[in-house]
Amino acid sequence: MKIPPRPRIHPLAFLLLLLPALPAQAPAAKEPQRTLPESWVQSFDWRSVGPANMGGRIVDIAVHPTDSTTMWIATASGGLLKTTNGGTTWEHQFDHEDTVALGDVTVAPSNPDIVWVGTGENNPRNSVSWGDGIYKSLDGGATWKHMGLKQSFQTGRILIHPEDPEVVYVGALGRLYGPNEQRGLYKTTDGGENWTKVLELGELTGVIDMRMKPDDPEVLLVAAYERQRDGFDTNDPAKKWGDGGGLWRTADGGATWQEITEGLPSGKLGRIGLDWYLGDPNVVFAVVESERITQEPENAAYMGVQGEDVEVGARLTEVTEGGPAEEAGLKTGDIVVAVEDTIVHSWGDLTHEIRKRLAGETVQIEVSRQRKSVSVELTFTVRPSEKEDEAAAEADPAKAEEGQAEAEKAEAEAEKAAAEEEDAPPEPGPFHIGLGGQRENAQDEQGPDGKEYGGIYRSDDAGLTWKRINSLNPRPMYYSQVRVDPSDANFLYVLGTSLYKSSDGGATFSDDGHGRDVHVDHHALWIDPADGRHMVLGNDGGIYETRDRMLTWDHHNQVAIGQFYRVEVGPRDDYRVYGGLQDNGSWGGPSRSRSGGGPVNSDWFNVGGGDGFFVRVDPEDPDQIYSESQNGAMGSMNLRTGERGSARPRAPRGERYRFNWNTPFLLSSHNSRIHYSAGNKVFRSLNRGRDPKAISPEISVTDRGSGTALSESPRDSDVLYAGTDDGGVWATTDGGQSWSDLWEIPVPAPPAERAEAAAPVAEGESAPEAAAPAAAAAAELPERMREFDENKDGKLQASELP
Repeated sequence: MKIPPRPRIHPLAFLLLLLPALPAQAPAAKEPQRTLPESWVQSFDWRSVGPANMGGRIVDIAVHPTDSTTMWIATASGGLLKTTNGGTTWEHQFDHEDTVALGDVTVAPSNPDIVWVGTGENNPRNSVSWGDGIYKSLDGGATWKHMGLKQSFQTGRILIHPEDPEVVYVGALGRLYGPNEQRGLYKTTDGGENWTKVLELGELTGVIDMRMKPDDPEVLLVAAYERQRDGFDTNDPAKKWGDGGGLWRTADGGATWQEITEGLPSGKLGRIGLDWYLGDPNVVFAVVESERITQEPENAAYMGVQGEDVEVGARLTEVTEGGPAEEAGLKTGDIVVAVEDTIVHSWGDLTHEIRKRLAGETVQIEVSRQRKSVSVELTFTVRPSEKEDEAAAEADPAKAEEGQAEAEKAEAEAEKAAAEEEDAPPEPGPFHIGLGGQRENAQDEQGPDGKEYGGIYRSDDAGLTWKRINSLNPRPMYYSQVRVDPSDANFLYVLGTSLYKSSDGGATFSDDGHGRDVHVDHHALWIDPADGRHMVLGNDGGIYETRDRMLTWDHHNQVAIGQFYRVEVGPRDDYRVYGGLQDNGSWGGPSRSRSGGGPVNSDWFNVGGGDGFFVRVDPEDPDQIYSESQNGAMGSMNLRTGERGSARPRAPRGERYRFNWNTPFLLSSHNSRIHYSAGNKVFRSLNRGRDPKAISPEISVTDRGSGTALSESPRDSDVLYAGTDDGGVWATTDGGQSWSDLWEIPVPAPPAERAEAAAPVAEGESAPEAAAPAAAAAAELPERMREFDENKDGKLQASELP
């Protein structure tokens, strides 16, 4: 959906509502008065109040090549962590640089004092921050030097030559919200003093991952990724795959390149993750996203039944009239016990056998009917809608031509829609597991061209050709990480919302790798080359470690790297601090402790779930807390009474409200019982969030828009402003009875017409409400603004405004 172009508005028109408060003659600007002496302010030091309970998103792990107790952990928004004692204590190493958002960390195999960091998280979700290029440390992370690529925005991967640390490759992913030139693969041979782009992918495509052949550092596999977000704060980016996506290979250190296609999906590719097997340099694994993810073949087999599990077999609860099952003589109540030579133990087994086949195939089916064995021959067909269209065309050629014309028209409309909403993902297919992911162990159910749907692939010739080994691909844009045990290729791991593991080389996966006490959403995994049972895991909950191949985990929750969206304080003298965290709910804790040692993890308490954002505290009652999670799930709780309530507006029948991922809400500064929030309308509750009602018209510009900004005047309770993610800006000056679209305020008229434009509207005239005052203000605005322009540069600085 394209956002329609906005009318050209005078850039100062948004100040119109401020004009009545401005004096006729602006006084000279005064220096702000400090409330504390400068010497007092300089004496203050920041101190951490926590919490470390929930950790925060981890994006990469680097470990000392000969000492696994020394490791570096790159975080999404908390800088770089280092431990030299296996995680007992941690040092924050990147807190004084220009950014703390990281995408990758790499230690030189030949000299562990050399550490490289790429800034800008590479996950294209709706809570990422960009970076400012590449940094290098020559003292194990104690000090850093910026090494360039400042406009690369986000870093996919860094590789260092195993013998020559002066040779470094950087996969520049590029800007998430639009095109930029500094993308692709860069190489330096002088430790970062100079860079050469050795793989040019264009202004839309960057590098998300790459790996170096264990026995030949001249051979690299590089994953190209074309993705982009738009202005809407949804789960998925607007573009998840594109023509630029793919896999590239060099055998001469980047001098020449070959695009790899054999065995991979033939359509557009999305995110790709790689891992080389150290035990055999010819074996490499990939997790590949295809534009056809979760789908099935166009001629997928159709049987025309519904069923359920029984003790042994699958009972048919419904047989479609005229379908293949009825044609074959199957009846409701039959229990299917075998298809060909395969025993059917459950309804899932029968579904599996159907999906293994295509329309036109004939099979023998054994059923139990009233305790008697019955054998039938069944021929699968295409789904009814396709079959009916074909039958109609055969019966009536005229209708066939008419249908062809309609089909061509529909195709043209579809192409037009596709051009307007390029690369929009298809509806989830039968193999989805939510959030755009594809379920595991379905590789035999997607037909003979199953490789087209993406999943886990293996190469036995160092990346030249590939074969799909599993359908698994959980939420590709957010994860796409595959790891193989360096000493045993039977143990394969795929990161996702769950942690998937395989002990048979990827033929089957289970989703129970992280156990019950480990946070979900996994992004980084290091496996000890000396002992495959020892692993370090990074996810949205921080850092975890196992020494028994994922049977048990230890949580390193002594680092305060929680990703707070917002921070709020309560009204008491010994105030509490509150905030909402990415994927970790909303929490509160003391600003100080009686022990004198500062707050600890156990001092913090949960006040909301989901992804936490805004938290508000009633200024009249410090125990009355309001919080929210994603998409408008607002609520309240009272710490004193334990009472909880919902503040999410309920739409009337036939209407649907839309809310942003991070929905704005506030408590009125004039009456804290009044709760305001904004979705595609503005809502108000008069009783602490209970029973909120819409008080505005639609404030979004498109059918995807929702509120992102909401403010109440601290001087006048009737004045509210609201803004949306698609550019809507609205205001009310009468407590919500009427609203003005601020984009519709007139542009100031030419001087000759200003007197007429400023004239008041006579009583009874049909001019739009408030049009005359707005026009008058618009006529006055340019002159007033010029008065403030003291240095006459045609621009207004903050110091020039009263």
